[in-house]
Amino acid sequence: MTRVGPIALIWLLLTSGSVVTAQADDRDKPAAKDPFDALKDIPLSPDGQVTLSLGGQLRIRSEFSRNPVFGLAAPERNDGVLMRTYLSAGLRIGQFLKTYVELVSGQAPVWNGTPPPTQLDRLDLLQGYGELMLPTDLGGIMIRGGRQEMSYGSSRLVSVRESPNVRRSFDGVRAAWIASSDARIDAFVTRPVLPQDGIFDDKSDPGQAFWGVYGTGQVPDLPALKIDLYYLGLDRQNARFAQGTADEHRHTVGARLFGEAGNLDWNVEAAYQFGQFGHDKIQAWTVSANFGYTFVNMPFSPRLGLNADAISGDGNLEDSTLGTFYPLFPKLPYFSEANLVAPANLLDIQPNVSLTLLPEVKLTLGWNPLWKQAQEDAFYGPAITPVAGTTGGTGRYIGQQFSTTLEWEVTDHLTLGGTYVNYVPGERVREAGGTSGSFAAGWATVSF
Repeated sequence: MTRVGPIALIWLLLTSGSVVTAQADDRDKPAAKDPFDALKDIPLSPDGQVTLSLGGQLRIRSEFSRNPVFGLAAPERNDGVLMRTYLSAGLRIGQFLKTYVELVSGQAPVWNGTPPPTQLDRLDLLQGYGELMLPTDLGGIMIRGGRQEMSYGSSRLVSVRESPNVRRSFDGVRAAWIASSDARIDAFVTRPVLPQDGIFDDKSDPGQAFWGVYGTGQVPDLPALKIDLYYLGLDRQNARFAQGTADEHRHTVGARLFGEAGNLDWNVEAAYQFGQFGHDKIQAWTVSANFGYTFVNMPFSPRLGLNADAISGDGNLEDSTLGTFYPLFPKLPYFSEANLVAPANLLDIQPNVSLTLLPEVKLTLGWNPLWKQAQEDAFYGPAITPVAGTTGGTGRYIGQQFSTTLEWEVTDHLTLGGTYVNYVPGERVREAGGTSGSFAAGWATVSF
């Protein structure tokens, strides 16, 4: 039954997408109604003040990994099949009250070894919160309490973590002042949720506390330029870096400038971290940039892009200062779907090109050489932990990766995608026993 259901549903959506396209070309016929509209804003009271909206997602993903993390992680080969299902229900009461519940089931029927809880979580609460929205003359005020997802800015530091079966969520309270679609200030006090592999056993992480203020808005008199300003605080027990393991109390202050003008787009961000790591002090930083130019009048409307990151490491593992930047709760994978490296102690550039092959088909090609920012510090793997044997050494060059990603939005409800990444170690990683490897994945996502 598990195999028949998804295939039948995908076929139904493909067929419905064809019907929509055909009717869109026939101007004498009305546009087809989305069959899933019936699941949205279902009235539960005669006056329509109480409504229910239902939603969900099914994703099937196959992965083929050879020598992950340059062969420095086990096992040497892992071919996996991942299945995740989301089901959600949102109840709105009048104009001001809302409750939302979202369940997740992550399955890993094929996996080499024991799947991590981010891939195998049989059934649990991904989100469950109550929300109060209060209108004022200066904008709306939102107060939300419970389990919820959070994502800010370009997801460099706070993200839902899309690629694994189980997305990231937090337990806590969040308040927001929402002036418009472009201006908003959030404040929150939370703990990240630890996924477990059982049934309704996910829990708040007692070893971490996360709080902060995040604001976004438009730069006055510069309509093409937007800005984010933020402060993020983190308490973490038994934090592990190449310098050692200790409790940390870390503060992050940062800013992001982003926008577009004509065919040019940009996204530039910088952050500084300070605080305590055991008895030592923290002084770390990061600067990231993403620039792109789209040639709209050329075939396939190519966008030429250049991404670059400079992320601090620890130049002296014996002193009383920790210089390694910690990226908090970033999107993972970060630089490619291969999940090769974490954004800590890193220098990298990534020239890339995106082609719109068809209106709903996009191809992206990228090349990404990587270096350690501080030679004495370690190379940090996807779990944001130091990889054994990579501190010090005679060079900083980690290696390079080449990536190809193809995505096709078949209908409003069905998306297909695939990626291939090939990576080659540099001198420093070869010294630690690293070798070349590759990663490939394909997925189909049905959402309603």
